[in-house]
Amino acid sequence: MLRPQKEKPNTTSFAKFVRIFTLLMTLLYMLAGLFIIFADEQMMNIGMAQNTRYMLGGILILYSLVRFVRAYKANTDKDRNRYEE
Repeated sequence: MLRPQKEKPNTTSFAKFVRIFTLLMTLLYMLAGLFIIFADEQMMNIGMAQNTRYMLGGILILYSLVRFVRAYKANTDKDRNRYEE
């Protein structure tokens, strides 16, 4: 038997903007974490210890993963109305 297709709710332009912005910020945090971990000390020029750079970069990467999971859950069909109200 064929299941009836679920109708996608009408999305406003603001809801689309929020989704795109959330994904862009996730990417930005991921890139910032990778940059802090792999950049040379001369490139950053802030005098941060290597262990501190690894911790800060790791925290930013973990935060980006948390944001991605939250954005993914918010954009599924059952939770799609979160940004539209």
